[in-house]
Amino acid sequence: MNNFFQDTDEGREYPYRCLVYPNITWQKDFTQDSYYITMSNVLKHLTKLRRDIHFTVLTPEIMPNFQHDNVEQVLYDVPTHPNEMRHGFDTKQIRKITDYRHLDWDFVYTYLPEHTLQLKNHFYNITNCRPIFFGYSAYLEIPKTTPYEESVLRNHYAGLLSMSSCGVNSQAVKETVMKYASTCLPNGDVEKLDKILEPLPRGWDNVKGKRHKPNEDEKIIVFNHRPDGYKSYPWFLKQMDELWKKRQDFKVWVPLSNTPDREYIYVDTYDRKRYFTELSKCWVGVCGESHHTGWANSASDGMAVGVPYIFYDADYYSQYAKDAGIYFKTDKDFSQKMHIMLNDVEHRNEYSNESRFMGEINSWKEIVKQYNEHFIKAEKKLKMVKETDSYKKMVDYIHKVGSVTKKQLLEHIGWGRGIPFNIYRNRLRQEPTIKLTKYGYEVR
Repeated sequence: MNNFFQDTDEGREYPYRCLVYPNITWQKDFTQDSYYITMSNVLKHLTKLRRDIHFTVLTPEIMPNFQHDNVEQVLYDVPTHPNEMRHGFDTKQIRKITDYRHLDWDFVYTYLPEHTLQLKNHFYNITNCRPIFFGYSAYLEIPKTTPYEESVLRNHYAGLLSMSSCGVNSQAVKETVMKYASTCLPNGDVEKLDKILEPLPRGWDNVKGKRHKPNEDEKIIVFNHRPDGYKSYPWFLKQMDELWKKRQDFKVWVPLSNTPDREYIYVDTYDRKRYFTELSKCWVGVCGESHHTGWANSASDGMAVGVPYIFYDADYYSQYAKDAGIYFKTDKDFSQKMHIMLNDVEHRNEYSNESRFMGEINSWKEIVKQYNEHFIKAEKKLKMVKETDSYKKMVDYIHKVGSVTKKQLLEHIGWGRGIPFNIYRNRLRQEPTIKLTKYGYEVR
C-alpha cells in the first residue's frame, strides 16, 4: 500500500476501520473536486467526533486536508475522464489495498455507488471481511445530465441496493432517483431503495482568509458552478447578454470555465482559500434550473461569505436557502430581480446578512452529526459469533501473547479467506480485556 505516513499509532485503540472510496471528476485540479472538498470537511469534523474509527482514504494524490492522526491516505489511480472513472473498477489495485490477510474492514464509505456492487463482491468473495456499505450519491446519470450516448445508470442503481444507507443532496434528488428507478429495477427493489436513500445536506464551507467589501461601481455577478447545460449555463449566458445590452456596470466571474465566453466575463482561478476571498468581492450569484435537481454547494460557498443568490424557484434550492434566497420563475422575473439587486444597495445588503447567517447555522461542524448517524446505523448491523471453541481459542491466544496481528491470529487458528472473520472481530470488540488496534489485537 502507498501509505504516505509512517506508523506512529500502531498500538492505539481503533475499534473500527473504514475504507473511504472516491468519486473523482476533476483531477486536473483536485483541490476543486467536489469529492475532495466534501470529504475534507467531513473528515475534519468526523475524525474529532469519532476517535474510535481509523479511516483509510483512497486518493489520486496526497492531500493536505486529508491529514489527520486517524486518517491514512492511500494512492489510488483512476481514469481522468469522469465517464471512464465511473466504470473503471480496478480489481488488482483494490486487492492490494484491502489486503485481508493483514487488515480488517468494518465499514466501506463509498462516494461512488457505481462501484459498490463490485466492491461488495470483492469483499464477500475474495476476502474474509464483511464490511457494512454506506455512503453518498453525488451524481445520477439520468438523461438530462448525461451528454453521451451510454451511461452507467444501471450500475448506479445496483450499487445503491448494495448499501445499507445512502445520503443524497436533497429530498428533490431522492425523488429524482426514485422516479427513474423503475427503468432499471423491479418493484420489490424500488421499495427497498426508498428505505436506503436519505436526504443528507452538505455543510456550508467558509475557508478563513481575507474578505473584501464588494465594489459598488463595478459589480461582480458570479456563476461559480460548472459551466454545463445541466447547470443551465447556456441560459445564464443568454440572460447576461440581455443585461449587458441595458447596462455595462458589471462583470461576470465564471471560475470553472476554461475560457471567457463574453467580453464581460473573467475566468480567474484560485486555490480554495483565495477562491473564498474572491467570492467575498461578488455582488450577487445566480443559480439557474438544475437538471440534477440538487442543492448547489457553490451557492452555499458564496452565501457563507455574504453573497446573495438569485435562484430558480425550485424546492431543491428553497429547502436550504430558505428566506435568504431570492427566487424567480420566468426570465422576465429574473431580469427584474437582478436589476433590483444591482440598483438597490440596501436591499442587496439585507440579503447579504441573511445569507451569512445561513452559513453560520449550516456549518460543517453541525451538519457532520447527521453523517455520523449513518455510521451509528452501520454499527448496529455488525454481526457477532457466539462463544464458540474457536472464539475462545482466539481470546486465550491474545491474552497469552499480549499483542497479535490479524495475520498471526489467523495462522494460529489455521484459517484462510474461506471463513468470514468479521463475526469474530465484532465479538472481540466487546471483550473488556482486549483492544482492537490498527493492525491487530492487544491486551489492555
